[in-house]
Amino acid sequence: MPDETSPGDARQALRTIDKRLAELWHLGSWFVAGWSLEATDLIVALAPIGMLPDLAETEIGLLRGDALDGRSLVAVAKRADLRIEAIPAGAWWAAPAMRAALAQSVQRYAIRRSPFHATARIEIDNFTTLKTVEQVAQLATLSYSLNLAAERLVAANSDIDLGRSPTPAGYRLWNRRQGWKADIDLFCLLALALAENGLARARDPRTAPVVKAAFGVGPGWEFSLPRGGGSPMIHNDVLGEVRSTVSTLVNCALPGQILAGTFDRPMVDGAPRPGVVYKNLDAPRFMGLAQRRLGDFDNVLLGPEKIAGLKLYLTGDEIGPGTFDIKAFRYKLPDGGDLEAFNVKLNIFRPANPPLFFGLQHKDLADAAPTRAYYSDESAREFVLKD
Repeated sequence: MPDETSPGDARQALRTIDKRLAELWHLGSWFVAGWSLEATDLIVALAPIGMLPDLAETEIGLLRGDALDGRSLVAVAKRADLRIEAIPAGAWWAAPAMRAALAQSVQRYAIRRSPFHATARIEIDNFTTLKTVEQVAQLATLSYSLNLAAERLVAANSDIDLGRSPTPAGYRLWNRRQGWKADIDLFCLLALALAENGLARARDPRTAPVVKAAFGVGPGWEFSLPRGGGSPMIHNDVLGEVRSTVSTLVNCALPGQILAGTFDRPMVDGAPRPGVVYKNLDAPRFMGLAQRRLGDFDNVLLGPEKIAGLKLYLTGDEIGPGTFDIKAFRYKLPDGGDLEAFNVKLNIFRPANPPLFFGLQHKDLADAAPTRAYYSDESAREFVLKD
């Protein structure tokens, strides 16, 4: 068993492994297609970048970033003509926390495909009309909101490893962790960042930007971007359908609005297995669980101000005294198609001040797009991923 009094030795072992992985990665010309931990060795199956399209077609079980058992890894490496390398890892990885750290290191050198990858965007309104110095100041202010939200998530023991990439007017966000809980943590981070932004604007509208936001879950590819002479641990990105969907949603959003796309995802941590029955989360069920998670941030400090709590909901029309339905908005796209989304409201309650409201009220969106009532029985209660 590893010596629990020697965390420094484990960190040094991880640095040594990371250095070897960077050598095998070879500035991004190779990638980790699969990996396994056998006794005290890390076994990695490597492929040149040129093999990626073929592997994506022929080896469905690969490219998920999760560890495989040794026998399966060897079998797929032989079948796909992958290069196998064994890297001495020591015995530190028996502890769950250290094994998670090892997995995080390996996944930086992988190209990971997921059918359920959550992504968010937060954009500054009228960004191009600002002077350059104002753009810098507002981006920095928005970055602070995101950094603070991430810090609060980490303090609440969230399993979040925030990925962030700049856009022309803000940031694209994702959680490098996979699974439904990781997706909810990403949405909670977005909610906390928007709450901090709203509080800052309430104190002084000149110091915080007017923003809009979008969130979605869908197929995506996560990969590391090579940096000359270095490792990929600093910067990576997400491509695929989910990125395109969220980009479209944020372009449809009005200033101060939050849009969430329609989606279904299995209630599973990590990659789902084909043929296994999971509980299904559509967007309204997902938001209900996100609201429950936001309860962990009651009385949290956002900047100089403590908030009593956050409440989020999807908007709709009043169908009875104090009872509202949920409306899905259908946005027309330039290519003739359409995209459905929900309007999200975020209420920010403060102990010593009136509540603040982020997002737009349903009654103010009459001309935004056609709507329809969304019923809970539209989405199946169970999810099965086909082969």
